[in-house]
Amino acid sequence: MVDKICIVPYSSSPIRKGGNLPADLGAYLGPGTKINGKLHFDGPATIEGEVEGEIIAQANVTIGQQATVKGKLSAASILVHGKVLADVQAEKKIEIQPPGSVVGDIVTQSVVIGDGAILEGHVSMKKEGRVLPLRQEAKKEGVS
Repeated sequence: MVDKICIVPYSSSPIRKGGNLPADLGAYLGPGTKINGKLHFDGPATIEGEVEGEIIAQANVTIGQQATVKGKLSAASILVHGKVLADVQAEKKIEIQPPGSVVGDIVTQSVVIGDGAILEGHVSMKKEGRVLPLRQEAKKEGVS
C-alpha cells in the first residue's frame, strides 16, 4: 500500500531541485497538474493543480492559491486559498482565505471567511450530525 503520493510536473519537483518533501505533507498535487476523476485520500492532501471530479478525504485538504477544483469536495477540514467551483462538505471546519473563492453550497460545523475571500452559495451549519435551528429569540424580539 502506498503511504504517500506526490504528483508534480518534473520541472517544478522539489526532488529535481534538490529539496526534500516534508514528512507530514501527505498527498501533494503540484501546480500544472491536471486530474480528471474521483480522488480518495486517507491522510492530508494539498492541491495546487487542477482537479475536475470528486475529492473525498478522511483528513484535512488544502486548496492552494494556484488550484482550481471543479467537483464535490468532502473532508474532515478544508482550507481554501484557490478556486472551488462545487459543493463543499467538511466534518469539522471550512476556512476560505484570500484570494480563495468557493462557488457552491457549504455544509460544516464551523466556517471562517477571511476578509477578501469569496463565498457564493448557501451555508448549512451542522453540529454533531444535525442542522441547528434558527434562534427563536430573534423572531420574538424582531420586526413584524
